[in-house]
Amino acid sequence: MNGWRTNRFVKSVKSKHFKLWELLLLTLFFAICSVFFLRQNNLKMVELRNQVILADKNGIGVEQALEDLNKYIFKHMNTQVVRPIELVNTYNRRAQAIIQASQSSQNRDVYAEGTLACERRGIPLSSIAQCIAQYANDNNPSAGSNQVILPDKNLFIYSFASPIWTPDLAGIFVVLTGVSFVWFGARLVEVAIVSLVVRNRLKNGL
Repeated sequence: MNGWRTNRFVKSVKSKHFKLWELLLLTLFFAICSVFFLRQNNLKMVELRNQVILADKNGIGVEQALEDLNKYIFKHMNTQVVRPIELVNTYNRRAQAIIQASQSSQNRDVYAEGTLACERRGIPLSSIAQCIAQYANDNNPSAGSNQVILPDKNLFIYSFASPIWTPDLAGIFVVLTGVSFVWFGARLVEVAIVSLVVRNRLKNGL
């Protein structure tokens, strides 16, 4: 009779909960989904970042590409841009316009001359505008006091911060993974307690 009562007690406890293996599978499923959607978020961010770089290179749609990237990162987790995006080509085009506008003589293309001179010196693309501006100042004396002043490079550098959590598919599955993991841990503790109770009952002949 005592054994029958003990078995009935154990079965009544088990019937009220998911089995451990079911919770484990559920947790693994949620974890796999979380990893998948987090990766998809990151891949989409890389795609949009590359569109910004391409727009900067071609000089078309830079502002729209930046806006699309910013909106996506703001609404999705795991989309952190590790290094700031530098719009080098956009900056150089702006610098070119300023340098050319500062030239008072129409018989010389100081910008083209400066470009050739700086390229021969091996100046990288990210610094060539400053080199050309210096060349223009040094080799265009007719400009007088009208020295070339380039825009601040920091205005062409963009950093993006990804939210810690967002209510998209990745965020939802991250929460579900956490909940199911805690649930699985609680069930492990419960099973351990039930086992101790059963052993105690059997030991005491209840």
